[in-house]
Amino acid sequence: MSIRHVRARFRRLRFASVATVVALLAAATLAFATSSESSSTNNRLFAYVVATNRGPLPACLQDGSNCTPTNTVWHFIHVMNGNQLTNLNGGTSRATVPNAFVVSSVDWSIFVNGVEWLVPDPFTPPPNAFFRSYSGHWPSTVTCAPGVPPPCGVVGNPAVVPGENTAVVYVGWAHGDGEPNGTYVFRYTVHGTLNGDPVDLTASSPPIQMTD
Repeated sequence: MSIRHVRARFRRLRFASVATVVALLAAATLAFATSSESSSTNNRLFAYVVATNRGPLPACLQDGSNCTPTNTVWHFIHVMNGNQLTNLNGGTSRATVPNAFVVSSVDWSIFVNGVEWLVPDPFTPPPNAFFRSYSGHWPSTVTCAPGVPPPCGVVGNPAVVPGENTAVVYVGWAHGDGEPNGTYVFRYTVHGTLNGDPVDLTASSPPIQMTD
């Protein structure tokens, strides 16, 4: 399926205990059948994917006219932040909280039967959302500019603050009749920063069967 078709379809469609609590939550969540691959870093950040449909997914028409939840899977891409909460020094938003992981974009690639098949355009959060229809799928930060009357209109990038387990974005895929059948795995790489330093987290969805 072309990138153009992908775009069209998506238009439709206290303190020392923080790290321990996050680690226990990660283990409990992964035990609930979430991700075939997850990643963590020495920065106490951890990523994994939760799928809404175990499959198999039967194909629907390529134009999406008869696609239903039976043909569709949604992936919630989680980031867990096991860093310590520290005293704030003038923080005005989630993104400025010390040790917050600030998300800039999510790359993704799709594997069919173990072979990379498609690398669509990255997802980006508001204020420069792509896909635009997915702008509400991100936990974006909104603040009020000083001296500006309501409503608040300063939109910042999503951020996962210390001690949090947050779905930074959720994305969907409907299996079209023009696409190959087989075992699909969706690999997501979350790009962001921690205290200004770049961090990448990669996690893969559980395998799911696509059928006729």
